[in-house]
Amino acid sequence: MTRLSLVRAGGLAAIAGGVLRAAAAFAPVVVGSDLQRESLYLVVDVCLALGLLAFYALNAERLGRRGAAGLALALLGIAAVRASRIISAVDLYPAAALATACGVILLAVSAWTANRLPAWVPVTLLLSTLVGIIGSVVGDASTLFVCSGVMFGVAFAALGFKTWRSRSPGM
Repeated sequence: MTRLSLVRAGGLAAIAGGVLRAAAAFAPVVVGSDLQRESLYLVVDVCLALGLLAFYALNAERLGRRGAAGLALALLGIAAVRASRIISAVDLYPAAALATACGVILLAVSAWTANRLPAWVPVTLLLSTLVGIIGSVVGDASTLFVCSGVMFGVAFAALGFKTWRSRSPGM
């Protein structure tokens, strides 16, 4: 399998991760089982991580240190979300989710400034994060969490589509 094939497969994983993340925004209402919800969230996180790695591999030379820092922060955030219940009695999810979002935003802004993503992708990721923060502060704001998740998912799927459509590194 060539490097480009792996990158394009990672792009498909990012598309799947984005679509599943948007769908997962409805999971607390639609999915009754904790095990099923957690399984969905695990699949989403794996797809997001693979997608981030593929996007970065495709664009590493043009993203610079800021892009590398964004990737590292996003991956550490995803790992902390997954490890939260194992390593800590304290709920790390809010901080880990914010770290993931900030890392993805940093990576997307770096890609936008390098002309690798359209501007609406980092803007949507930023708005998603702000809506999510407002939703965590405002009581009974489940609608805001759904909107935040859908926005993030759509923007991430676009990042994946850009990766999947690539023909060669740096394109």
